[in-house]
Amino acid sequence: MGGIVPMGWAGVSSAPMRNLFAMAVPALFAVPALACTALMITDTQGNAYSGKTMEFAARLPFEMVFVPAGTKAGSVAPPGREAVRFETRFPVLGVGVDPGLGNGTEMMVEATNDQGLSMNTNELDGSVTPSYPDGGKAGYLAATDLCLYLLGTCRTVSEVRKALESGEFRVWLPEIALMGNAKAPFHYVFFDRTGSGLVVEYLEGRQDIHDNPVGVATNAPDFGWHLKNLSNYAFLSNVDKNAGTFGGLKVEAPDSGSAMASVPSSQIAAGRFVKAAYYITHARKAGSPDEAVVTLGHILNNFDRVDGISIDRGSGAEGASRTSESSEVTQFTWMNDKARNRYYLRTINSLNFATFEIDRLTTIRRVVKVPLSSINDAALDGTRVLLDAAK
Repeated sequence: MGGIVPMGWAGVSSAPMRNLFAMAVPALFAVPALACTALMITDTQGNAYSGKTMEFAARLPFEMVFVPAGTKAGSVAPPGREAVRFETRFPVLGVGVDPGLGNGTEMMVEATNDQGLSMNTNELDGSVTPSYPDGGKAGYLAATDLCLYLLGTCRTVSEVRKALESGEFRVWLPEIALMGNAKAPFHYVFFDRTGSGLVVEYLEGRQDIHDNPVGVATNAPDFGWHLKNLSNYAFLSNVDKNAGTFGGLKVEAPDSGSAMASVPSSQIAAGRFVKAAYYITHARKAGSPDEAVVTLGHILNNFDRVDGISIDRGSGAEGASRTSESSEVTQFTWMNDKARNRYYLRTINSLNFATFEIDRLTTIRRVVKVPLSSINDAALDGTRVLLDAAK
């Protein structure tokens, strides 16, 4: 692996996934990056619920992954450096994919633990490894293992910040073949049970940690840019104006919905950020957990894409930045009920969400992976799917 030092998690064979990865990579070079929308809402009791849509042009070999508490794992390090070894304190459940670094651990692209802390990765072009002073004994943690490490050892957003600022490890960005050999082009979005949020970015040789007062994250530009851009939409309101006068003519709108006329309709990151902020600000707060999950699902439906709805023609065409024609599509949508430790997943082949109850998975003592293709409308008890796979 070009001199990368790999250390995987103990007792887990990743050979099948590596074979699938090897077959998939040639077709994935230079495909458009992820165009994801992450957001968080609260109910009338203050309970938090987070969710995200995951868009990608290619069908990646995603898996549902459960990592029990007490799992020993190792990251990968740059040549000549020491890789971080760690043991999870909390179980982690989420969607992962093998980044092809040779250590056998999945890159968790979205996940949660049983403490109500969740993390997801959103594309951020231009990400680079921070500059570190020479010397020091801190080990190196690949950004592809950041989710597993932090969810496996932290309970809250404040603990995530403390860990990242501790200097006990150094995050570095390896090249990822699935992303056209880009260096881990992501920023990392955290939410916890209290509704607190963080966004972590690696730009211009720095590690930037942002509080997330809005409860939304999309893609590039950087998170600070999106917060500033919201100032351009200070006029947005959810109150319709259905009557007016033009000269001497009085008019009335035939229906409602005019308040949303200025909400961005494009699916680029800047537009989705504003749209998501509008929805979570004005959607009626749910009075119960079940109602909140339904509300969150309806909000996320606004960001769902089907094949062909937006096509990048590739090099030489209008506004193109890619080398081949592609169409980003929603690979899956996930939601996290943080108070009840439930994880909901809807794949590209489903109309309904499968339910995973983390508290029912405590009997599993090893890492379990199942292809997302096995999670569909015929298998909506996701907990049972994982329990059966663990036998």
